[in-house]
Amino acid sequence: MFTPTRIESDELLDEHDAPREDMERSLRDLRFINRYLGGVRIYRALVKRFAPEAILDVGTGTSDLLESVAHIRTRVGLDFKIDHLLFLREGSRVLRVVGDAQRLPFRNGAVDLVTSSHFFHHFSPAENESILAESLRVTRKGVAVNDTRRHYIPLLLVLLLGALRLVGRITRFDAPASVRQGYTLAEARAIAPRAGASRWDVVRMWPYRFAILLWK
Repeated sequence: MFTPTRIESDELLDEHDAPREDMERSLRDLRFINRYLGGVRIYRALVKRFAPEAILDVGTGTSDLLESVAHIRTRVGLDFKIDHLLFLREGSRVLRVVGDAQRLPFRNGAVDLVTSSHFFHHFSPAENESILAESLRVTRKGVAVNDTRRHYIPLLLVLLLGALRLVGRITRFDAPASVRQGYTLAEARAIAPRAGASRWDVVRMWPYRFAILLWK
């Protein structure tokens, strides 16, 4: 009863004609959300499970989550939007690559761990199966994906942030859209075993997140 119907929609930040000022404000909003609403904590906890020396983060945006694991020797962020990769990159040691999550431009077993955060909801179940399988191809150890669970409480939270004008114009539209097209734990558990991993798990993360863990 606390789960809205899944509604697929395009998000403004993914459009190629978003005004630069609005785009940069939205990227800052996402960094704020990661820092203060649990994204960094969850990412670090998931990375720690695999003890990697090389990470590829898919749909990385500004690579702020990769920046939070500075002890990892090799960190690569992949995104299809070069403007997102270039934003706030000065002084960063993260390698940035423009690419497609369904056709990763890396050889088999190129990294220890492939990650993604708030990326899974952008795709259909069939597309996510393909992305997870492709992620498994380029990893030596595993894959760790996390995203917001589709639920009325996170939906109300992001609507409140928008109503209070605590986030920019794009985020006021995209954040509720992201929650509405997110997945439940049950839906994630239906997708995970079809990726071809030797072992898999879907775990509940606080607050209102889930993680898909795949082992090579």
